[in-house]
Amino acid sequence: MKAVIIGGDAAGMSAASQIKRQKPEWEVIVFEKGDYISYAACGIPFYIEGLIPKRESLIELTPDEAINKRKIDLRLNHEAIKIVPERKELIVRNSSGEFVETYDKLMIATGSRPNTLEIDIGSFDNLFTVKDIPSGDRIKDFIELRSTKKIAIIGGGNISIELAEAIREHEIETILIHRRETLHKSYEPEISDIIIDKLMQKGVIVKLEYRFEGIKQDGNCLKVITDKEIVDADGVILSLGMIPNTEIAKDAGIELGVNNAIKVNEYSETSITDIYSSGDCATSNMINFNLELYSPLALKANKQGMSGGFNMTGKKEKFAGVLNTSIIKVFDLGIARTGLTLEDATTLGLDPVKLNLKSKDRAGYYPGSSEITSIVIISRKDRRVLGAQLAGKIESVKRIDVYSTIIHNNMTIDKVFNLDLAYAPPFSTVYDPVLLAARVGRKKV
Repeated sequence: MKAVIIGGDAAGMSAASQIKRQKPEWEVIVFEKGDYISYAACGIPFYIEGLIPKRESLIELTPDEAINKRKIDLRLNHEAIKIVPERKELIVRNSSGEFVETYDKLMIATGSRPNTLEIDIGSFDNLFTVKDIPSGDRIKDFIELRSTKKIAIIGGGNISIELAEAIREHEIETILIHRRETLHKSYEPEISDIIIDKLMQKGVIVKLEYRFEGIKQDGNCLKVITDKEIVDADGVILSLGMIPNTEIAKDAGIELGVNNAIKVNEYSETSITDIYSSGDCATSNMINFNLELYSPLALKANKQGMSGGFNMTGKKEKFAGVLNTSIIKVFDLGIARTGLTLEDATTLGLDPVKLNLKSKDRAGYYPGSSEITSIVIISRKDRRVLGAQLAGKIESVKRIDVYSTIIHNNMTIDKVFNLDLAYAPPFSTVYDPVLLAARVGRKKV
């Protein structure tokens, strides 16, 4: 049997590795159009900031390890350009031209690309996106090798926020431009306000309700055109979200879903037999809420790729889905979220109520005690916890994992209150912020 995988990053290499574990006798070929596999894209802002001095630290798996240790037939600089399902063929292009590769099972793990609004990034030497190691190198070199004084970042999502810190830590004037009155819609307004306040405290200029309309070159600088003013900058980073790379699937007649991602079931199967898809190019479902999602997150890509590879070998393992759990660092502030927003829950008809609570992350008399903000979304219909968002000291917001577990298991606010959570003054208050939220929340629903 021959399994062919398009794409050599998180989902693709997870699938390939899983196939070789289950079926070591199978031929497994991975076509990767670039020079790198299995790199830590989430670490790129910290590499730009200088916290990670060596780019090699971002590489999780080298080509040599994939080939010699995992026995995967890895082919770099090979781009899959067409799938012919009726003949189980893949047309591939490399430096020597095009050739045909047959397959028995095919995995599409083509990932995603930054949304550039069709602006030709290559026509500017000071316009950037962030996706892979070379894109991180471009920004890092621009900062270190040129007299960069001002950089504008377009967008209000997690990467935009992390980049704002990374650039500002180089003592460069940093401007964050975003079209909404709050940051990314996955954050409740109260959490968005906390993030904005922190950015501004650290010297980031935040321009909200500025609709981005284009870029113009002006000598060595760029002009960012918005509906309110033109902002001058030495360099500009477009951070406008990700677009799934699904053109090859669409051309093959494979059904697409939300955000034009490849529609897959819980076994990573597409609408065409023997073709699977995982990672940033594929859909997923939100656990317990039957919502089809496009969720380009690292853990989802790795887990869905592993599950998809397992299923390609003829076994059956369901990928449970996601809760869109995320956590970021904003200077000395931690921000985390999981599950539904208030808007999501309202749209689903769950009659939600939002709890907004400020408490201490450890005993108030213990050194280092600080405030943590907890936003908890609860259903009046069945008292289930539907979503949660936290803001506080970096280590304190890892409590989001407790909330993720709560939502995953459909727990009511009453069951949350009954949890026996650990207490000691250096770690929490007697009523941990999770329990305190439950104590207050029981009175609200």
